[in-house]
Amino acid sequence: MYYTILQNFVKKLIENEFELVTTLYATETQQYNKVILLKQQNPILYVVSIINGEKIELQDYEIFMNKYLQQLQNSLTLYHCSKIIALTVVIGEFSQQTTQKNSFDMAQVIHFVNQKELLVEEGCFHAWWYVSYARKTIEMQKSQPQNILHIRQMILDCLENKEQSHNNLYEMVMQTKQKNAFSLKSNNILFTFHLLCINVFLFLGMILLGLKQNAIMSFGVEYHTIFDMHQYYRIITYCFIHTNIVHLIQNSVYLYYFGMHTELLYGKIKMAIIYFFSAIGSAILSALCNDAISVGASGAIFGLIGAVFVYSYCHGKKSVGMNYMTLLLLVVIALLSGLLQQNVDYFGHFGGFIIGSLVSFIILKYD
Repeated sequence: MYYTILQNFVKKLIENEFELVTTLYATETQQYNKVILLKQQNPILYVVSIINGEKIELQDYEIFMNKYLQQLQNSLTLYHCSKIIALTVVIGEFSQQTTQKNSFDMAQVIHFVNQKELLVEEGCFHAWWYVSYARKTIEMQKSQPQNILHIRQMILDCLENKEQSHNNLYEMVMQTKQKNAFSLKSNNILFTFHLLCINVFLFLGMILLGLKQNAIMSFGVEYHTIFDMHQYYRIITYCFIHTNIVHLIQNSVYLYYFGMHTELLYGKIKMAIIYFFSAIGSAILSALCNDAISVGASGAIFGLIGAVFVYSYCHGKKSVGMNYMTLLLLVVIALLSGLLQQNVDYFGHFGGFIIGSLVSFIILKYD
């Protein structure tokens, strides 16, 4: 039972961007009675060690972990971190079916873990949890943290899942990594570059020919012209028109950054689908909710932000450099900032983000 829980738990940790420390488990190919995984999340280095409470002497292992954590502290700069949060998970069972000696030993294990107060040293925190696979519970001393990086729920899920699909832990880790690996769908950002060039050339043309105001009135998004006069082309043309140089530069910076990521991760055709569907969704919501005429690529760009957000949620932060919670925070800040500024089409931003996210999710689901 220990090995099944270990395998499922390690698999979940790998899926959440932990790395197995191969030098510490390679010699234990049969039992894997102790396994250690690391995760860098600047400025914190997370260390999760999993041990078989029925096979490992905890006092000896505690000495080993103290030395190992000290070594990590001495080399934290290599991990670009400044603090360590360590968690030791002891998996075992104390039941009436075991022999008297084993029962006594497991009682000592439980007592050892339940008496472990949170060790807080300079730059290092070490917590201990005990997991009972028969009772499906997690025990800890009251000073210990109740959760770390959602690991508690991972363990509880593993206690419910009794499936064991691999005989070798290392093979399981490699297969999980390959399954979660992402591949770039494009090796350049020509589509993003073309969008940027079109926006710049149209803006310069409007300024040089003195047609900026006419272009805004003729191609911008507005309820009456779209829904009453049936000028449906406006739901696309508006996103290539900008009111001033600041508007153009601001949108160009965001288009370059999020367009680059979207094109590399999704490919040119799928990025085009996301971009123009987001522009259409942004235009429709803007026309329905705003009285003023609206122009600019920001609605479509928010769709690209949604695409990167969805990809990060599905594939992890290593795919885009930021986890989805960080991206979501940036989106919320960007949307709220629109409420505090004048002449900002926040309905268009919101519509673009929602449609871009939905289209991206559908694309990834059926990719």
